[in-house]
Parts: sequence; C-alpha cells; structure tokens
Amino acid sequence: MNLRKILFSGISFMLVMFACEDKVDPNYEIIFEPTELQFGKVEANQIVSQKVRVKNSENSTGTFTGEVQIMDSPKFTMDFNGVLTLQKNESKEIFITFRPSSVESYSAKLTVSNDDSFAEMYMNGEGVSPVSFTYSPNALEFGLVEEGGHKDMDLTITNNADSGFDLEIDFSVASSEFSFVDGVTSHVIPPGQSQAIPIRYSPTTTSISKHLVINHNSSVKTNPMKVTLSGIMDKTTDIISAISDGWDAFENSDYSGSASKFQVAITFANTHESYDSLNAEATVGRGWASTFQRNYFGGYYDFSTALEKYNTSISDGTRLDALAGKAITGRLVNSYGGSIEAALDLLTRKADYQFSHKTSVDYKDVRMALIQSYFNTGMFTEAASEMDLLDSANAPHSADPAVLLAAIQVLSGSL
Repeated sequence: MNLRKILFSGISFMLVMFACEDKVDPNYEIIFEPTELQFGKVEANQIVSQKVRVKNSENSTGTFTGEVQIMDSPKFTMDFNGVLTLQKNESKEIFITFRPSSVESYSAKLTVSNDDSFAEMYMNGEGVSPVSFTYSPNALEFGLVEEGGHKDMDLTITNNADSGFDLEIDFSVASSEFSFVDGVTSHVIPPGQSQAIPIRYSPTTTSISKHLVINHNSSVKTNPMKVTLSGIMDKTTDIISAISDGWDAFENSDYSGSASKFQVAITFANTHESYDSLNAEATVGRGWASTFQRNYFGGYYDFSTALEKYNTSISDGTRLDALAGKAITGRLVNSYGGSIEAALDLLTRKADYQFSHKTSVDYKDVRMALIQSYFNTGMFTEAASEMDLLDSANAPHSADPAVLLAAIQVLSGSL
C-alpha cells in the first residue's frame, strides 16, 4: 500500500515537472517602418502627414495585443484609436500628422506596448516661417526705345532672410516685345539672397503695357503676382519730321496740308508724356493752320491747350507763338479775358515779338487784339493807353468810346 502511494506521488511529480518545462513566456518583436519619422521643415500652423507601418514580426511568440500612443508632444497626432491587435507577420499602417504652432523644433515618440513588450519610434520636425519675398522696382518703365533696338532692365527678387524655405519662382509675359535676356524663367532663391531677372524690351508697336506674371511658393503673398512692364517705340524723329513738314506747308500757305501734318505729329506725341514739348509745338502749329483757315474757335482751343496742358514742357519760342495766337483768336471768338491775359503775358516776355513762320504777324497784331478786347469789355482808359503805345504819333488818345472806336478802326485798317 505504501509502495503504491509512493509510485503515484512520483508519477505525479514527474508530470508536473514536464508541464513546467513546456511553458514558454510570451515575447514580441515590434518593427517600425521607417525606423524614424523625419518631417523636416513645415510652415507654422500647416500640416504634413506621413505613413508608418507597425509590424508584429515572425519572431514573436504569438498574437500581439496592446496600445499605441504618441508621447512628448501634442503637435504630432495619428489616425489610429483603440487597441492594436496583430497576428504574427501582420502589420498596420498608421498616418502621423505634424502641425507646428510656432517657429521651433519639435520631437516625440510613437510607442507600442503591452504588459510584456514595449517598442518606440522617434519623430521630429521643425516649424518655420513661410516664404516671404520682395521685388524691385514696382514697375519696369523702359521709356523710349528706337524701332529695331532694345533696352534691358533688371527686376530684382529678394527672398527675405527670415523665410523658412527657398523661394521657388517662375515668370511669364504674354508679349513678344518683352523677353528674358538669359532665357531663364524659373529660379530657386535661398533665404536672405537676391536674384536679378534681366528683361528686354524690343518695340514692334507704338506703345505697350503688359504684366509680368510671377508664380511662387509663398503662402503669404498673392499668387500670382504681377509687375507692369511698359515701353514706347521712340517716334521722336517721326514727330520732328511731321512738325517740320507742317511748318513748311504753313509757310507755303497750304493751311489744310499743314494742319494734317501737325495732326500726324500730335497722334504720335500723344502716346507718351516724354513727347510733351513736341506735342505743344505741333498743337500750336495746328492752331495757326486753323486760324488762317478762319477756324478761329479751333485755333483758340489749340493755343489754350498748349499753354495749359503742356505748361511745364512747352519751349520758350512755342509759348510766345501760343500766346500770340491766343490773344488774336481770343478777340475774334469774344473770349476777351483770355485775349487780354495772353497779350499782356506775351508783351511782357517779348515786346517786339514777331511770328517766325509768318513774319506779317507780330507784336502790333497782339497789341491791337489787346486794345480791342479792352474796348469790348468797357475798359476804355486801358484801351486808350495801349493806343498811345501802338500809335504814338497821335497820342494821347481819348478814352471817349466813340472817339476811341474811330481811332481803333483807322489804325486796325492800316496794320
């Protein structure tokens, strides 16, 4: 009996021992692909996502069940929530999003764990400022360029020193008259550096204004941006030639042909303010041609326009011709105030004025226009005083309207 108990106890002990030897502790090998997440530079308050694969390798003892967490920084988030369960050789894709809130460096860890295992993967990224840039000048005005020639100007682009990225920029312009000198239309400019963009203007039309379109990678600038490009085909020679032809026709008493030539010059000159001095001369020439065609209103308008619109550009000689014309036509169209003002200005500037393109017109005609304008506005004393200057042989002249009018009529008929 005792022997049976001893045998039973021995067999039981051996079974327990064998059972203990077969029991294996769980072991898990968790692999991250990639082994580390590098987000690099990301503009502050913008988001970037990357994919990471979490795998329970074949070296694990069995199915893994555990938690997935991001530690150390709330700027990293993931699209997974809940308990992670992976069979051996099974994997799970998780998307990690990085959103920096300021200009600084960030780091965090992605952890996968349960009671028997712990694995981690490092993540890092840098919050940076957006791309910011400037350009100069604000517009490219090429001015006057001769037909068949060209002119180059630089547009300078500067990527600001505090930009977080290289400036990526490209240019285009919808005109064959503007081109890029070096043929390069795309540039990458590091922070703190500048790039000169040489642009060429080759005129084929009288004048042009187009936009240079700038596409870029800045999130804080209007995209695309536009820079105005403008240019004028230099017509100075043509304008001067038309004016010369106009005066030739005028001096030959071809007043209609003269007006047409001056109109050609005006049309060219109207394309740009740089022609204002020539425009003034052509306008005065047309005014004289109109006056000698008895179109006194047209003449008065042209003389007044030249003096008012081109006042700062008009040449001294052209100003005198315009004042003489305005004084004479002003009296003829009953604009006596304008006539008086122009006559006084002219006689102050040049008391012995003579019109070079028609020498029969001189200061005497201007003073007579002044006398008649004074008389017609009831300024008889002033008219008599001017008569004393113009007809000194019969001075002093009476300010009596009837007597004065008779004297004016006699004198005007003899001029």
